[in-house]
Amino acid sequence: MAIRDSESQDLVEQVRVATESGRQEQAAELLKRAVANNPNNAAVRQQLSEFLIANGYSEEAIQQLQRTTVLAPDDPRPYIDLSYLLYEKKQYTDALKNLELGLNLDPTNIRALILKGELEELASLNSAAIETYHRVLQVDPYNIDSRLKLAALEIKMGEHNRATPILRPICHNTSATFDQRSEAQWLLGVAYGADHRWSDSVASLEQSMKNRKDASADDWYRVAYACLQAKQMEKVYPAVTQALTLNPMHTETNRLSHFLTQQTHSSAAHIQQASLYTPLKQPGFIRQAPQPIPVEALTPPQGWEHVVKQPESGAILPLQ
Repeated sequence: MAIRDSESQDLVEQVRVATESGRQEQAAELLKRAVANNPNNAAVRQQLSEFLIANGYSEEAIQQLQRTTVLAPDDPRPYIDLSYLLYEKKQYTDALKNLELGLNLDPTNIRALILKGELEELASLNSAAIETYHRVLQVDPYNIDSRLKLAALEIKMGEHNRATPILRPICHNTSATFDQRSEAQWLLGVAYGADHRWSDSVASLEQSMKNRKDASADDWYRVAYACLQAKQMEKVYPAVTQALTLNPMHTETNRLSHFLTQQTHSSAAHIQQASLYTPLKQPGFIRQAPQPIPVEALTPPQGWEHVVKQPESGAILPLQ
């Protein structure tokens, strides 16, 4: 066994040299030889699986990791690596089962805990996911990914007041990545909107949109709706234009644009300019104008759904 282990380690060292030299196929063959030379060496199988994962051979890696968990049942690494591969294949139940085994061996593994939280969210176990993200922060209080996930989940569950103190420090945290700060700004804008702080919501959403990658029509509709509630009408029209450019058939934005055309001739001119790029289409109406839309009938973005009716007619209404 000692001779086999020595030979396997020599082959692993040759794999390292081959990998650093860019000879990936040779490295793969050397690792397979190392495993064949000593099939019960869990460490070599773990190294082979890591190489396979790094080079995109997920199916082969799964086979190696499954064997490694048998050879080294007290090592958390193969369980956790296997969980990530099964998660990518959407085998969520098996992923969570292996993840629990890995966490039983290494309860403070941040990588495993974050994946556990994501799996719990997929299963709509939101309270469990919140508890898991708090476990991450007990280990690493400055883990920004976990803070963002926790804040997003608090907002989703209607606890926006718990989300804002988590998000504010991230927006100005120089150790956070550019994308993380942008996401924190966006979530903060959503939380402010849920609290009817419309001017603050607009400011945060606008700041995030300057750097937000792959903004959707839904995102721009949220900005337009916040600007409408904040009565910053000069900002509503450009946001509507952006939303309709991305999706001319976006239902809520089309309803908002129709609402705007009912206001003043100036408003109609603005929305007509948007329509040069994305002509508004209103299915169901043939040579007949649709009925006027009251502002309270506009559909709020997700998380801002409830509208409180006020006695003043025609006023822009706050949300609950």
